[in-house]
Amino acid sequence: MLRAGFYTATPAALADEEFVVSGPATTGRAAFATHEDIADVITAVALDDGPRSEHDGAVLEITGPEALTLHEAVTRIAAATGRPYRFEPETLEEAFARRWRQGMSGEQIETWISWYQAIEKGEISLVTDVVTRLTSSPATSISDAAWWPSPNTARGTP
Repeated sequence: MLRAGFYTATPAALADEEFVVSGPATTGRAAFATHEDIADVITAVALDDGPRSEHDGAVLEITGPEALTLHEAVTRIAAATGRPYRFEPETLEEAFARRWRQGMSGEQIETWISWYQAIEKGEISLVTDVVTRLTSSPATSISDAAWWPSPNTARGTP
């Protein structure tokens, strides 16, 4: 089983039209993985020779090279893109209220907020060597990511 936490590009897609990423996650960390690293690991596993792969039955956690807070991640996205991305923390109540005012459904809000809660709880902070081990290349840092979506393009964005 291949499992990736969160994409490196996700904070950029969650930003509003003023490049602000806001949510209830201030101290938690995430090991953001690039789409390219995930694709490279999938390719390495798919091309593994033999009727039985050394990866059969394994859970491969695909991560970036370090675990970052959202503030750190968004600061690096701003530097990498040359755009004024910034992170503004919110309380859980503020996050729910703002999204409700934007017309999001309760289900969309729950899904959106759970992303921030997973970061805050450290549920996706594990850093692994899966990318390096399977591709013989180091995992890509946020600063070196090859692709950035436009702000306000995450699914469910009002």
